[in-house]
Amino acid sequence: MRLDLPVSELVAETATGWFPALRPAPRLSLAEWAEQHARLYDGGAFRPYAYQRAILDAMTDPAVRRITLMKSARVGYTQMLSAALGYFVAQRPSKIMVVQPTTEDAEDYSKDTIDPLGEWPVLAGLLSEVKAKTKGNTIKRKAFPGGSLRITGANSPRAFRRIDLDVLLFDEVDGYPPMAGKEGDQIALGLKRLTQSLHPLAVLGSTPLLDGESKIADAFAAGTMERYHLPCPCCGELQALVWGDGTGPGMRWTDNDPDTVHYVCVNGCPFGEEHKLDLLERGRWIGETPCKDHRSFHIWSAYSPLPGAAWPELVKEFLAAKRDREKLQVWTNTVLGECWVDRGEAPEWRRLYDRRETWEPGTVPAGGLFLTVGADVQRDRIEVSVWAWGRGKESWLIEHRVLPGDPFQAAVWRDLTSLLAETWRHESGTDLSVMMTAIDAGDGVTMEAVKAWVRNAGPRVMAIKGSSLALAPILGQPSAADVNYGGRKIAGGVKLWPVGTSAAKSEFYGFLRLDRPTEESGEPFPAGFVHIPQHVGEETVKQLVAEHRVTRGGKGRRSVTSWEKLRDRNEALDCRNYARAAAARQGLERMNDPAWTELERALGVPRDPAVPVAAAAPTARRVSRSSWLTE
Repeated sequence: MRLDLPVSELVAETATGWFPALRPAPRLSLAEWAEQHARLYDGGAFRPYAYQRAILDAMTDPAVRRITLMKSARVGYTQMLSAALGYFVAQRPSKIMVVQPTTEDAEDYSKDTIDPLGEWPVLAGLLSEVKAKTKGNTIKRKAFPGGSLRITGANSPRAFRRIDLDVLLFDEVDGYPPMAGKEGDQIALGLKRLTQSLHPLAVLGSTPLLDGESKIADAFAAGTMERYHLPCPCCGELQALVWGDGTGPGMRWTDNDPDTVHYVCVNGCPFGEEHKLDLLERGRWIGETPCKDHRSFHIWSAYSPLPGAAWPELVKEFLAAKRDREKLQVWTNTVLGECWVDRGEAPEWRRLYDRRETWEPGTVPAGGLFLTVGADVQRDRIEVSVWAWGRGKESWLIEHRVLPGDPFQAAVWRDLTSLLAETWRHESGTDLSVMMTAIDAGDGVTMEAVKAWVRNAGPRVMAIKGSSLALAPILGQPSAADVNYGGRKIAGGVKLWPVGTSAAKSEFYGFLRLDRPTEESGEPFPAGFVHIPQHVGEETVKQLVAEHRVTRGGKGRRSVTSWEKLRDRNEALDCRNYARAAAARQGLERMNDPAWTELERALGVPRDPAVPVAAAAPTARRVSRSSWLTE
């Protein structure tokens, strides 16, 4: 029954004005909300690029529970994350967690990215600091009406305990340690925290690193595998941009001139970057597999409208990196947004054998400026390699020597001590001594014998142990290996230095594949080139390439990459890895041009490799002295 009440005209007019104010604000998609409210670092309005809109909107699609973005640098991912955080604070309050690779990264992210969010007008006064209850806990926490925000590190074993979440943002997942302490895989742990949410969302984003070991690549393959397709301005064919190899679609330029860069489409049509903005607006995401609740995207720098990602800049960076394996890997990861495929098959030993160079045994060529030694302890011998190092990580195998003897007897250790006391004549006439020796103490049988010798061997000897972590650096931080009767570490005792053998082998094999320049070209040896002398025999060369890198798994199983032997004997390769770790300890990565110049001056080596060393070597030998290499 309808009830009519007499209402004055004034009251009716006033009440009518209330209704729009009482109506709830329209629910905006994330891209719409970001365009109205998100801010850049300089305070300007955020205008999402065309390829960003679908990614942002997927984060607020109720049918999508997981998003993966395999990306390069310079595509605006950090800004997209900031927009998402702002949305889930102001528009749809949620319990949120951001996971950075380490707790230190989490602290930096909180200061550099989260704190500025409070300056956005739409978020003013909403975010407040919450102090951690546990002493020493560096995890950052924020509270806001209806929700909370945690920023943590993937290396924190307690980060995923006893919490329920709605939104989980994984950032740079390929930089995560293998596990969060003993808890297990961080992504699997985090996803379990979303099971109680009515609107769960997990976002994984990262620049990929190594093929076969990339978490982001695995996650991308598990989703829709979408790439942004642009229409060719000439023929209209939709296609995803690729770098190419110069024979099909991709980037092209002439005479190493970046300013001549253009794109050739799948049908052979050339077009320039001036079409990019228009093509981006007309482009769309196209996936390879249907997957309703997990959308995965790949985007790389060529799509970015940023000036720093202009096509001539990308070509310039490629030309600077293409001859250096390490730089090319970084370029592949950060520009193409692709995994680095390490061509881990061992170089052919015969090719290396045939390219050996001639110099007098027991001497060091002009480019070798300091020496390190790698020693591998076997049950009946110690094998030793002496390597010289020069600019750009160029290296020379000076000699490989086998010292027969039982490591549990004193004689073989006396021989090793005598070898390390020797000097090697440099081409300039100076005598070089060994700057650092790395000896393997990872064998449980011989470890104590090695440690006993290292205790009295002096400061230029380090005990090392191979690390099983695939992404371990060539040389890590040492740990105390000597303890007293109470189990406490002895100050000044033997330390064990972890050596990332996978990284060392990958670098070495990459260097071995570098081509020797022709005499006609007159070009210098490329950075990292490995010189093998004529006086080193076939067996040693075979040992240097005695392993190859194998990836097993796939087709539903997690891929596992490992190094496997091609033959039983590989001591020369192990010794090379240990000598490389010793060079890292000596500062090979940190040495800049003044440091190398100082070494060259101490040895009397001309700075310009084209300038010959004086024909007449000094009759009196002198020992090299360099303040840079003096501890």
